[in-house]
Amino acid sequence: MSNEIVIQVESIAKSYALWSSPAARLHGPLFGRVGQLPFLPVVARQLCQRVSHHAFRNFFALTDVSFAVRRGECVGVIGRNGAGKSTLLQLIVGTLQPTSGTISVTGRVAALLELGSGFNPEFSGRENVYLNAAILGMSRAEIDTRFAEIAAFADIGDFLEQPVKTYSSGMLVRLAFAVSVCATPDILIVDEALSVGDMYFQAKCMARIEQMRRAGVTILFVSHNLQAVKAICDRAIFLEKGKLVAEGEIGRVTDAYSAAHLHETGAQRPAAASENAAEFRSACQPLFARRVTERTGRGDARYYECAVFQGGREVDTVLHGADCEVVAWLQHVTELGVNAEVGIVVRNLDGLELFAINSFFLRQPYPPQPPGSRQRIVFQFPVKLAPGVYSVVLGVKVPQQGEYWDKVFNAAVFRVVTKAGEFVPGLFAQPGKVAYFPA
Repeated sequence: MSNEIVIQVESIAKSYALWSSPAARLHGPLFGRVGQLPFLPVVARQLCQRVSHHAFRNFFALTDVSFAVRRGECVGVIGRNGAGKSTLLQLIVGTLQPTSGTISVTGRVAALLELGSGFNPEFSGRENVYLNAAILGMSRAEIDTRFAEIAAFADIGDFLEQPVKTYSSGMLVRLAFAVSVCATPDILIVDEALSVGDMYFQAKCMARIEQMRRAGVTILFVSHNLQAVKAICDRAIFLEKGKLVAEGEIGRVTDAYSAAHLHETGAQRPAAASENAAEFRSACQPLFARRVTERTGRGDARYYECAVFQGGREVDTVLHGADCEVVAWLQHVTELGVNAEVGIVVRNLDGLELFAINSFFLRQPYPPQPPGSRQRIVFQFPVKLAPGVYSVVLGVKVPQQGEYWDKVFNAAVFRVVTKAGEFVPGLFAQPGKVAYFPA
């Protein structure tokens, strides 16, 4: 990855006029123009300007967003629907202009934004390949050379000669993505379009994106699938209500997004629980607090320590092939009734969730707990993970209430090693057998 900046976004904002009514679209600008006529009395001009002003309000899809992307980086853009992700990408591509701020982009850009954008529905797939590739800056000779590759990647058969208006959404995204990735762009921008394709095509696209990333192509990737973002991106940008909330290392930003989402979707906790949780939070062990990257929940219960054990002693390195235990200590701020569940998720350093252990799915319900009580919870599993570093996410919730009482990211970190440096193919040592039979 180079230190050269290929995308520089500086203090951009994008606003739209939201009209109070359809009629206001007409009389608002009209009264605004009339209010500028110099021969009208001052009172009349002021009245016209006031009517024009109240005909609409400005909505800011983006506000004061700044970041830079280096050549060869793969950056995920995450956020809820309406956070401003698509608007940001359209500004970078140039299909929209910012209300304020500046954007500079260096290199050939291939963008997969709105489904079917850049395609003429009356043209055939073949004609649209030539049209779309020309828009991306390819010459006729380049398109001729790469057409067979584009057709093979899209894999839509004879429909390539049919009008695009007859295509399904899946066929359309196949063709659009094939043109984008075969155009040898310097910058590839993908905005959630891959979710339309079937699972086989999605896997094919993810493999090609990974191939392009290794080749040094700069990628901006928008998706609500955090696992996909974690799998291919080096870092992430988190947008919320048009503002840049977090930017940086992929695990930290996705944790911040998960924490914000969980916190906002749940019910408000009782005032007494909030006060007790604040007192308890100050008493949490400092080592635990320093490990935690993000935390969310109502605060009715709080984890205050987590550690990994193997062979009866606390460790930070566990041996592959042996059993180990993740032990968590939980304080109950308010009464915890029936049907509560506790669990852990083990992730790699890219934030990919590898497996979970949950009391609900194990049919081992967590017992009711009185206020102020504490519980030591032991999660046991055989270590089948490949050598590497992994982290633990803790959770406790009552499913009927929907919100976590406490969810802690990066509660514990441990390393897996093998005896004498043995090789483990893949992420897991999955047991299996091979058999041979005459064909």
